[in-house]
Formats: sequence, structure tokens, C-alpha cells
Amino acid sequence: MTNRTTDEHRLHGPGLTDVRMMKVAHSNFRRELGLSPAAVRRTAAGDRRRTAAVADHVELFLSLLHHHHTIEDDLLWEALLERVPQELAPLVHVMQSQHEQVAEQLDQAHKAVDTWRRTSSDADGERLATVLESLCTALFEHLHAEETHLLPIMARQLTAAEWEEFTEQGMSSIPKRKMVLGFGMMLYEGDPEVIGLELRKLPAPVRRLLPPLGRRAFRRYARRMHGTATPPRGVGLIA
Repeated sequence: MTNRTTDEHRLHGPGLTDVRMMKVAHSNFRRELGLSPAAVRRTAAGDRRRTAAVADHVELFLSLLHHHHTIEDDLLWEALLERVPQELAPLVHVMQSQHEQVAEQLDQAHKAVDTWRRTSSDADGERLATVLESLCTALFEHLHAEETHLLPIMARQLTAAEWEEFTEQGMSSIPKRKMVLGFGMMLYEGDPEVIGLELRKLPAPVRRLLPPLGRRAFRRYARRMHGTATPPRGVGLIA
């Protein structure tokens, strides 16, 4: 049995709450933040239009990540700590420490992107790219630990209603004008079965229209941001 099959068995199935949507969200953070330093470095000094576009992209994912971690802390940790404190005990320090490291890097990244947006200089762009690389190092380690150790506990301990509230609050952080793009990002690398389950929650006309519109929106966005309609998949995955 492969590791992938083992992981999926632990994250959904009879008696478990299906938490695989978390991995779909994580794939977007890995890819878009992981490719952001290169997008910054490809921006010519003084090209304020391009600087603003890339800065908007970076700030969007910094904000989404901050929101993601905030609702994890507010909605998931408290419930799990009440139910399985002994099982979580070995993880609490690690997860809290990783969240603190990521939060510190997020703060530095926000400051760096603000500066680069104002100056559009090579030096400030390189400073931002370096900060983003440090953020990704801390973030990818945290996401791997969360997927390996925490998600299986969530699948066993959270109710479907609790998980639905978490996913709804996570989706609420995506700006409405970017909802189609956001869905296209999930489609690009997300598990088709998991995406299909999410689509079933929508009215039939939306179910038919959203996938092609989302894919088209992401292709356009990826060309503009990453220089290709098919950016690398699996960025930031730990082998």
C-alpha cells in the first residue's frame, strides 16, 4: 500500500469526517507562495504596474494564510484539546512553535511587500524575495507536520458540522471578485474527488459553469503571474 493511499484512508472513510479539503488549501499555499520569490525577482526595477500586480498577489496569499491559521486556532485547536488532550500533547508545542515562526515571517513579509510596492527597487524586491523564501521554509515544514500528524486526529474527532464551519470560514476570506479564480486554483492541483464533493453543494447551473470558468481564470492569472499557464505542481512538498 502506498503512502498516498494510507494517508487518504486516514483522512476520510467510514466513521471519519472527510478533512481532505485541508490538503487542497495547502497545495495552493505551497504553489503560490513558493513561486512568489521568482515572480518578484522577474519584476524589473521601476516597473510599477508589474510591481503592484505581484505585490497584490503576495499580499493576497499572506492574508489568506493569516486567516487560515487564525481560524485553525479559533475553531479546531480548542475543540481537539478538549477531546484528546493526551493525544495532542506531543504536538501542541511543535504546532504552536511553528505557528509563531510563520506569524513572525508573515509580519516581515507584509512589511517587505509594502516597502517594495512603494519603491519598486531591485534591492527591496530582493529583500522581499528572501523574506518569502524564509516564510516558505517555515510554512512548508509546518504544513507537512500538520498533514502527517494533525489531520488524521481531526478526521477522527471533529464532527461534519464543525468541519463545514471551518471550510466555510476559510472560503469567506477569498475576495468575492476572486472566487472564480480561487476555484480554478483549487481545481489545478486539488484532488478531483474532493473538488467534486464541494461542487455537489452548489446549484446545478453553477456546478456546470464553475469548473471551465475557474480553469480559464487560473490559466490567465498563471500566465500573468508566473509566465506559464501550467506552473509547477507539488511545490514545497516534502518527499
